[in-house]
Amino acid sequence: MFSHILVPLDGSDNSKSALKVAIKISRYFGSTITLIAVIDQTRVTLAAGNIPMDLQNDLRGHAVTVINEGKKLTEAAGIDAKTMIESGPPKSVIAETANKQDFDLIVMGKSGADAFNRLLIGSTTAYVVRHADVQVLVVNAGEKVE
Repeated sequence: MFSHILVPLDGSDNSKSALKVAIKISRYFGSTITLIAVIDQTRVTLAAGNIPMDLQNDLRGHAVTVINEGKKLTEAAGIDAKTMIESGPPKSVIAETANKQDFDLIVMGKSGADAFNRLLIGSTTAYVVRHADVQVLVVNAGEKVE
């Protein structure tokens, strides 16, 4: 039923909980998992006009750290996850990635690490639910995942 799962990660507790749920689903269905981290340069560009090179490196470094943490969780569960790091507005990158590739499920946190951005332009999760052509499972960090 679910052969390829996309799991957006941003380092938040909600995204970590979503990954744990995706791992359970993967075990049950034998699904492939792809972890994606999105470098959100839009907020920085809006504030500063352009992005200094050291800040770009910091944003990429954070994305790499988040992906590596997710990879450790999947490996510990015996799953060899694929990884992606993309740049752009997270909400559209996640939805477009799922729509253009062979994903049939997105498992993501109810809210992520960027509450400020959510106040200004709306929830990434709500956008993905509305714009993804595949099913979206929304996970709350408060949910117990074993």
